[in-house]
Amino acid sequence: MASARTTGLIGMTGVALFAVSLAVFGALNPGYSHLTNAVSELGAVGAPNQLAWNLMGFLGVGLLLCTFGRGLGRVLGTASAGWLLVLFGLSFAATAIPADMGDLGAQTSVAHIAASQAVLLFWLLALIRLMFVRSFGLTLRLVTGLALLLAIGTVVVRGAELLPPGLTQRLSFAVVLGWVLAVSAALFRRAP
Repeated sequence: MASARTTGLIGMTGVALFAVSLAVFGALNPGYSHLTNAVSELGAVGAPNQLAWNLMGFLGVGLLLCTFGRGLGRVLGTASAGWLLVLFGLSFAATAIPADMGDLGAQTSVAHIAASQAVLLFWLLALIRLMFVRSFGLTLRLVTGLALLLAIGTVVVRGAELLPPGLTQRLSFAVVLGWVLAVSAALFRRAP
């Protein structure tokens, strides 16, 4: 049986690695703006630190999220939610396939975009499943419900173009990874 404490620590580490990587690689990339540029541009074909970002910001974080998902499924005794979160993490890791920002129809660009969409699909499916898992607890179900509502809100904000695209994307990441962080912290505290 997976340890709640270990699972929580892995989730928190994944979120921290993403946040630190985004700050560091954004600062190392001349002219990069968190308001207007996509996160994917840090690992795009020809980006200054393409390989390092893709290994740390996408692949490393994705593998940690995959491990977190498997652990959460085991801690809660729900294989279905656990495997959906494993697929969420693997999809996140697959976004390490570099997009060609000059040719979004290129095979690598299509693969990157498909992986990005799969991240959200598997995350949403996992959250919907977790809403019906009693061992998840009322507080975490409320946090999960809030995350689902906020995810819908970010889609509306993005569709209506109410904010610059980079900022809207950061809000989406904040919702998804904020949920991982909240659940991880609860697991970490719950452990003996």
